[in-house]
Amino acid sequence: MKNLFILALMFVGLNIVNARCSILVDGYIVHIKSDIINDDVTVHCRSKDDDLGTHVLRSPNLEFEWSFCDNLGGLSTLFYCHFWWKNFEQTFDVFNHKLSQWCYENKREGNTCNWEIKDDGFYLYENHTTWQRLFTWNPNPRKLI
Repeated sequence: MKNLFILALMFVGLNIVNARCSILVDGYIVHIKSDIINDDVTVHCRSKDDDLGTHVLRSPNLEFEWSFCDNLGGLSTLFYCHFWWKNFEQTFDVFNHKLSQWCYENKREGNTCNWEIKDDGFYLYENHTTWQRLFTWNPNPRKLI
C-alpha cells in the first residue's frame, strides 16, 4: 500500500511539472491558416468529444488554432474539419495518429500541425521541412444551383 501511495505522489508530481498534459501523453496544436486573402473560408472542426464550432477565416483573422492532449497511447485522437469556400468544400482529418507523426517535434506541448489553405487545396507542413498538398477542393453541389 505504501508503494502505491508513493507511485501516486510521483504521478501527481510529474503532472504538476506539465500542468497542461500528463507526462505520459504529448500535447499538440492544430494551426490552420488561410492564404485566400479576398474571400471568406468557413471552417467547422470537431472530434468525437469536442465540437470546436464554426469559424470564418477572413482578413485580418485568417488563422484558427486549438491545443489538446493526445490520448494515452496516441492511437485514437482524431480531429476533422469541414471547409467551405465559394462553390467548393472539403472534409478531412486534420489530426490523427498518422498525421501526428508528421507534426511531432519532441515537445511536450508544442507539437504543431500546421495547415495552409490555398485556392488549389490544403497543405500540411510535413515534419516542419516542406509543405505537402494532401487534399484539393471538391465542388459543392449545394452552391452550384
